[in-house]
Amino acid sequence: MDSCLVNRLSHYVDLTQRECDFIEKIEMDRQFVKKGDILHGPGDNIGIIHILNEGWACATGHTMTEKSHKFRVYLPGEVIGIAELGLSQAHHTIAMQTDGVLCPFPRSGLAEMLQDFPRLSALMLAISALDQVALREHAVTLAAMDAEGRLKHFLLQLRARLHVANVGLGNRIRVPFSQAELGELVGLTPIYVNRLLRRWVETGELSIDRPYFRLQNREKWEKELGFISPFDNMDTSWFPHT
Repeated sequence: MDSCLVNRLSHYVDLTQRECDFIEKIEMDRQFVKKGDILHGPGDNIGIIHILNEGWACATGHTMTEKSHKFRVYLPGEVIGIAELGLSQAHHTIAMQTDGVLCPFPRSGLAEMLQDFPRLSALMLAISALDQVALREHAVTLAAMDAEGRLKHFLLQLRARLHVANVGLGNRIRVPFSQAELGELVGLTPIYVNRLLRRWVETGELSIDRPYFRLQNREKWEKELGFISPFDNMDTSWFPHT
């Protein structure tokens, strides 16, 4: 059974057969979901964790004026619910951005992992920490970079995250967002997003074949922004032995 989570974890360590068998067990229940399906909304009880085996999802925040704002993208092979472990009720809405496959399992499954699979637990903790670093970097770009830098950084970080799960091909990445949604994620208007994308296509820095983008000048963009992927060099020296 193909597993995007196994692909993602194997980017950092060689999983044992026993660890793979445990992941297969918690992924046994597979649910096919459609674009727009809601996993949970504000105030919902959240005793379930979801492995996103196929497809994309987004976390959306809501303001007192009832405006919504996408702020977190979940990719194939990522786990939805780890960041909310300290909560009994959801604070945000998480919904599918595309069709996909979810593997739900109760939080009690984590107790078994912590007790019987210490290295796997350490790896999941480390990946969750890298995700938080990426979120912080994204927040810094929103506050400190100009419009062009924000959108470039978002696309570079998206490519880096997809690379970890071995999803995508080199500099060609799937971007299943409208221009309005991209604007939400980086704090720009749809008109400004359109202007930047058209400019980069005209200068040969980007090619677009919806829903795919190819970053033609990725290395140049990385140097220009000082972009360093937090996902490339995980410190595994402290992991317990299997």
